Amino acid sequence: MDRLNQPIPVIYRDEDWFIVNKPYDCRIQDYPNTTDTSVQTILKDQFPDIPKFRNVHQLDYATSGIFVLALNKKAAAAASKLFRERTVKKTYLALVNGHLKDDEYFVDQPIDDDPDHEFRMAIISSGKPAQTIVKVVRRGYYHYKEEKTGIEKTIPVTQVNLSPISGRRHQLRLHLKYLGHPIVGDFNYEEVYTDTYRMMLHAYQIILPLPGRDELKVIADDPFIDLVK
Repeated sequence: MDRLNQPIPVIYRDEDWFIVNKPYDCRIQDYPNTTDTSVQTILKDQFPDIPKFRNVHQLDYATSGIFVLALNKKAAAAASKLFRERTVKKTYLALVNGHLKDDEYFVDQPIDDDPDHEFRMAIISSGKPAQTIVKVVRRGYYHYKEEKTGIEKTIPVTQVNLSPISGRRHQLRLHLKYLGHPIVGDFNYEEVYTDTYRMMLHAYQIILPLPGRDELKVIADDPFIDLVK
């Protein structure tokens, strides 16, 4: 069965919020002149009784994990305010190339559009401030088969826990590259591309400090747990 033809796992649901585990290599919403499967199209088919899902933040095409949707205007406005004011706490998991020397890093490097590439971002001194806390979860080795050649390879990797303080586009990917340990399978930022089945970046946890109620904390499964030996 096609991976994107399967139901999207629902992690949390109430009268205001609908939080799912987004598949990797999947768009958030439909775009004109494309028939690519998106989270929007999957959820429309999966939950025809829900009239509208409202996006309140973004998640990259290649990134999997926690994606928050609002089920009404009031919830959407509240969430948008939290994201805009950067009071939402997000944690990601990633597999990166090589073994990080230290167990924790604080990366403070500004980011802006890459002047030499229409899609990529870059660390530029005149860019917008960007900070990330990087913590090592474990070090080990990743065994995989190259998608194009079928050749089996084993590379040293580190699984890391990532806490972005700011929220710039491609921030985590760039900050890990800056440390000399780009994300495994990141076509745009690995100098030597790891031709594996996906980019190893996953939105793992989110905490929404919602007004008038207890904070909403949601955790997704770890998709890398069996990959590091």
